[in-house]
Amino acid sequence: MDKNVVILAAGKGAGMNSRDPEHSKVSYPILGKPIINYVIDAVKQLDPKHIVTVVGFGGELTKSLVEKDSDVVWQARLLGTGHAVLQAKPILEDKPGQTLVIYGDTPLVEADTLRSIFRIHEKNKYDMTVVSAVLDNTKGYGRIIREEKSNRILAIREESDCTFSEYEINEVNTGICIVDNELLFKYIERLSVDNNRHLFYLSELVQLLINDGYHVGVFVAEEMKEVFSINNRVQLAYAAKIMRRRINQRLMLSGVSIDDIDSAYISPDVVIGQDTVIHPNTVILGKSVIGEDCSIGPNVEMNNVEVGNEASVCFAKLENVKVQSGQKVGPYVEKTGK
Repeated sequence: MDKNVVILAAGKGAGMNSRDPEHSKVSYPILGKPIINYVIDAVKQLDPKHIVTVVGFGGELTKSLVEKDSDVVWQARLLGTGHAVLQAKPILEDKPGQTLVIYGDTPLVEADTLRSIFRIHEKNKYDMTVVSAVLDNTKGYGRIIREEKSNRILAIREESDCTFSEYEINEVNTGICIVDNELLFKYIERLSVDNNRHLFYLSELVQLLINDGYHVGVFVAEEMKEVFSINNRVQLAYAAKIMRRRINQRLMLSGVSIDDIDSAYISPDVVIGQDTVIHPNTVILGKSVIGEDCSIGPNVEMNNVEVGNEASVCFAKLENVKVQSGQKVGPYVEKTGK
């Protein structure tokens, strides 16, 4: 079955409290890489036929980050998630298959999790699959409304529209879903603004499809940290810490030694050879490539640097330069290439 992806990246991100009015939330970096590019990398592993990114606030910056890998459409007025997906209609409405809708501010989501959601969706022949999570603190999330006896999903209620009893529900909508593409663009025209915030919510699609006899299922995420959205700088730092540990563990399992896992800041696109040792307080960003049996650090900052085998770099700041095999750089060196 063909896969399509719609990435929602038009929101203002007011919680970031930036003085730059055009700094889109999804462009903030984690380990030197913009949030949205983590999402792009994850969905690309699904081998989708089409990726469409919906941009709006700070859209020119966001567009520049994704246009190499994605079609870009504009949401000129921020009228809700349903209205955002509607902007992808000219590109996707006549395409076959299933469409994944995902937020552009979920950098921790992994391709394996997305594959699992698709497997459940296809195995159960759902017309729509909603991804939920169970939280202690549900503030800001829509609630999953289930039938008491059968436990099947009935609707998603946005928090501002919840009754008191619905407000107490701790299963929430993550905003990620898979929908039959034909149904998605047929029913999205029927979304209403009959809610307290007068927005077109994609979540209303659940009730519309169920009312017409379609099969809607729920995939309950095991790890909320994978599917949570970043809305402020506290959450940005939290996501960066998780990503940093994930990257460092992967490197160590591949044969790289890291003296202090909490003080090594390594971009996900960095390549490091076996038996290289990363000493404390080391930052390696961009598309740096480090050879085998090297010693990097302590107190090193590198960005887009190529290092040969058996080289040593300490107390240095390097950018866009090459370090030859066996070469020793530092201490107290700063070099910048073109």
